[in-house]
Amino acid sequence: MVRLLLLALCLLGAVQLAPCSAMYEVDRVAEYDRRYPREWPPKDYIPNNEGWRSVHEHRFKQIREMDNHGEKYEGWMQSVFAAFLVQNFTEYGFGLVRAPEELTQALQEGIRGGLERGEARLEYQVDVIEGPRCLFIDRPDLTKRVLTELQTYTEAWAQMELTPHIAYGFRLYQNNSVLNMHVDKKQTHIVSMIFHIDSSDDAEDWPIYIEDLLGRTHEVVLKPGDILFYESSKCLHGRPKMFNGSWYSSIFIHYYPTHGWQQTDHQQRAHYIVPPGWNDKVEEKKETPLKMIGTSFKEPTCPNGWCATQDTVKWSGPGEEGVWIDPMMVRHPFEPKRFSAGDEL
Repeated sequence: MVRLLLLALCLLGAVQLAPCSAMYEVDRVAEYDRRYPREWPPKDYIPNNEGWRSVHEHRFKQIREMDNHGEKYEGWMQSVFAAFLVQNFTEYGFGLVRAPEELTQALQEGIRGGLERGEARLEYQVDVIEGPRCLFIDRPDLTKRVLTELQTYTEAWAQMELTPHIAYGFRLYQNNSVLNMHVDKKQTHIVSMIFHIDSSDDAEDWPIYIEDLLGRTHEVVLKPGDILFYESSKCLHGRPKMFNGSWYSSIFIHYYPTHGWQQTDHQQRAHYIVPPGWNDKVEEKKETPLKMIGTSFKEPTCPNGWCATQDTVKWSGPGEEGVWIDPMMVRHPFEPKRFSAGDEL
C-alpha cells in the first residue's frame, strides 16, 4: 500500500510527477535516505536565518496535520523546494521599481482599446484563482516587447544573466477575485516581475502579499506602471484579500538563470526531499488549518483566508525613476543593463 501511494496520487492527478509513470514511494524514500540519511530538516534552510526557518517550520507543522493525501503531498512539494532547494539570488527576495513610461502607456492603450473593441475573452480556469474567471486580452506583440525590453531590468536587479521564458498577459481579474498564496513553477519562473498596468476607474487598491527572505509578510499596493521584482518560485505570494472593482490588470514576466539551471530537473529534486513520514497521521491537531487549492495555500479559518494578512509590513507605490526599493525601504541606484559573467553592477 505504502509502495503504491505516490504512484496512485499521481495517476489521480493529485500530485505532479513528470513523467507520471514510475515513482514508487519505497524508491523515493530510498533516494531520500541516500541523499539526506533520515535527517530532518534534511539540510540547512536557504537562506539560513531565524525568520525564514520559523515561517517554514510553522508551515511544515500545518502540512503534517492535513488529512487529504493529495493536498498534503502537494503542500510538501511546494514548501520544501522554497525552503531548502532553490537558491536565493537577492538579499530579501523582492523589490519595487518604476517601469518606462512609454511602455506603460502602450500597454494601457492595449488593454483599454481591447476592452472597447470587445477583444477580451475568458481565460482558462486557473487553480490558484478563486471567483469569476478572469478576462484575457491577447496582444503577443506587446508581451514580446515586454519580455525583451525588461530583461535588462531583471538582470540588473538579480545581477545575473537570465534567459527569458514568458511574459503572460493581459489578465484582467474581475470583481470578487482572490489569488491564493502560492509559489511559481520550479523550472522556469525563477526571477520574475509583476507589472501592474491599469485598473478600472471603480477599482479599489488590491495589495499583493509576499513573504520576504526574513519570513516577514509584506502588503504592497502597486500603482499603474509599478513593477514588483520577486523570486517567484521561492517567495510565497498572492492576493488573498478579495478584489473590489470591475477589473485589475497586470502582466507576469518570468526568467530563469542562463547558466546551469535547465540542466537540473528541479521538480524531481523536490520529490526527493519530501520527508519519508510525510503521510503520517497527526491525531492531536494544534495548528491553524491549512488547505491546498490546486497548487496554492489557504487558511480557511483566517481573515482573508490567510492569517498573516493581519500582521504585515505595509507599503505602496508608485516607484521612483532611477532607483529600486528593497523590503527594508532602502533605495538603490538603478541602471537597467544586460548582465554577463564577469560584470560588476
